[in-house]
Amino acid sequence: MQIAVPFVLPMFLFTSLWSLLKLDYPLLAWTLGLPALVGVLAFGYLMRVAAKQAAAASTRPVPRPLYGFAGLCLFALTVVLARLSYAESHASGNAAVSITFGFLAFYCVIGGVLALGRALARGHKRLRFWVFVPRWIDSKAKQPRAHEPATDHV
Repeated sequence: MQIAVPFVLPMFLFTSLWSLLKLDYPLLAWTLGLPALVGVLAFGYLMRVAAKQAAAASTRPVPRPLYGFAGLCLFALTVVLARLSYAESHASGNAAVSITFGFLAFYCVIGGVLALGRALARGHKRLRFWVFVPRWIDSKAKQPRAHEPATDHV
């Protein structure tokens, strides 16, 4: 999951837009394809590094209602982007803009599911909705439970 999110998800958008460019301007697509691919991979790597640093630096828990509100907002944005994608494809026939809005809607669905999962899931099930586990959740998971004796390894 830690590899799929920063690298694979941007690659979907890159490959669909590249295939559209290849249909109309094949020489330009092959010329710009490799630098754009390198840019997408660099963006994915930098996004992964930034997400790991942010997760390691987070020490303050975020309230569950805030995650719930963010999830609902992302689902509302999904509906708007999906309608824009459909309207743009039928109104102007510009497939690149339509595909871009469609992928943005897809990314908003993923973010909405992760945010609502963080808000609604309890216990160890909540860890499934994190790509990079923040330090405040990781430290809670390592604390001994009330019925377990605390073992101190030196």
